[in-house]
Amino acid sequence: MTQDKVYIYGKHAVVEALQYAPKALKKIFLSPQATDAKIKELINKLGVPTAPLASGRELRDISGSEAHQGVIGLMSLRGLMRQYDEFINGPASSPASPNRGESQGGLKINNDTALVLLDEIQDPHNVGAIIRSAAAFGISGVLIPEHNQAPITGAVVKVSAGMAFRIPLVAIGNINNTIRDLKKRGFWVYGLDGSSKKSISGESFDAPTIFILGNEAKGIRQKTRELCDALVSIPIDSKCESLNVAASAAVALYAWSAKHDIIKS
Repeated sequence: MTQDKVYIYGKHAVVEALQYAPKALKKIFLSPQATDAKIKELINKLGVPTAPLASGRELRDISGSEAHQGVIGLMSLRGLMRQYDEFINGPASSPASPNRGESQGGLKINNDTALVLLDEIQDPHNVGAIIRSAAAFGISGVLIPEHNQAPITGAVVKVSAGMAFRIPLVAIGNINNTIRDLKKRGFWVYGLDGSSKKSISGESFDAPTIFILGNEAKGIRQKTRELCDALVSIPIDSKCESLNVAASAAVALYAWSAKHDIIKS
């Protein structure tokens, strides 16, 4: 992920960013017709710079088919995403913001801790849907490699329904080195694999857990598969050949959450 800026569009996305990741917002572009009182109140309260929304560069940086509702936010990926070392160990100096699940002491690891690691997923809509499911089912963070991976974009944020601002998004380098480090910290590694004979429904998830989600076409890479403690599949009706990676993630994360007192009614 070499780019540092991302444009988000629409009232909902901008409000979520203002509420849960204001430090990552660099500027908000507003059309003259934008009258949303909540957005203007948050902008004034947080002191986020604004500029008029014209038909220039800002609109060319987002998909012309997406409705921006007269509001576009410019965000810093460096401000939005956390580096792995800081996420796992805690910040080196100043206390972290309490937003988005951050804590000064780093990740609290226990049997109710679960992470998701994306292994070269290419479709931004899948990335956004996985982030949304991770937030819905109490996952502690989504680990995103820097190379050969769909980056965080406005489309990802939109599909995540703003959950990209509510759950830690963690930038990692080498996937296999990250998995090795997590295994040393007590994590049990599950790889989702539709061809596996081992059903996810039989798992107790009684240790810190990490789910590896593979590429849409190729699945989990061989060297990464070898690091998994278990390859598991989701039982489905024979009429259906397979689930896509985002649907598989939702089912797997629900199966994990059902064994943990994470979601409060």
